Order: sequence, then structure tokens, then C-alpha cells
Amino acid sequence: MNSDLSSTVEENQTAARDHALNRFSKGRKADFTAEEYVNISESSEFNTLVKKKSGFIVPVAILFLALYILLPIFTSFTSILDGKAFGDITWVWIYSLGLFIMTWFLCMTYVRKAASFDENAQQIIDKAKDGGYE
Repeated sequence: MNSDLSSTVEENQTAARDHALNRFSKGRKADFTAEEYVNISESSEFNTLVKKKSGFIVPVAILFLALYILLPIFTSFTSILDGKAFGDITWVWIYSLGLFIMTWFLCMTYVRKAASFDENAQQIIDKAKDGGYE
């Protein structure tokens, strides 16, 4: 009984590992040597991709964090958002709703940009598989 249990556990672990490998590799194996990784990282295509990604991600992250950090600063140390915008709704609610909308907008924008980054990365991988960085 105990050996049946251990063989079942081993089978499940093997199946899970195989599933994870298939899921994450998506049928593509990019087994590159250390030298090829260095050559890829020094290529103009790779450096252009890194600059494009950084040029998008860094300003967006700074904007996101700055606007989110301003909410507790404004509400704790100033009275800027205390006034009524209309009716009983104060500016803090408008600002908070704006943060929510901004978050969704930034997420949708990032998903679109990430698709183009992924295409560029795939082109680099394909070129490396064809021996373009040797």
C-alpha cells in the first residue's frame, strides 16, 4: 500500500513537472550557451528593446507612485481635497476615482505595449536560434 502511494506521488510530480515545462516553454526550447547569452545581451536589437521597455516602464511607474503617494499626503497634511466638488462629494473622492481610472488605463496601456515588447523579444530569440548572434 505504501509503495502504491509513493509511486502515485512520483507519477503526479512527474506529470506536474512535465505540464509546467510544456506550459512555460510553449513548445520552444531556447537552450543557449553562456557565450550566446552574452552575444545576445550585447546586440543592438537587445539593447534597443531594453531601452524601449525602460523608456516606457520607468516614467509610468514614477507617475503611478507619485500620484498614489500624493493622496495620503494631501489628505493628511493639507486641506486641498477637503472642499466640496459638487453636492456632498468632496475632491478627495474625485481624486480617488481618478486614481482608479488611471490604474485601469495604465494597465491596459501596458498590456498593449507588452505585446510589442514580446514580439521584439521573440524576433531576438528566433535570430539567436538561427545562429545570428554567434
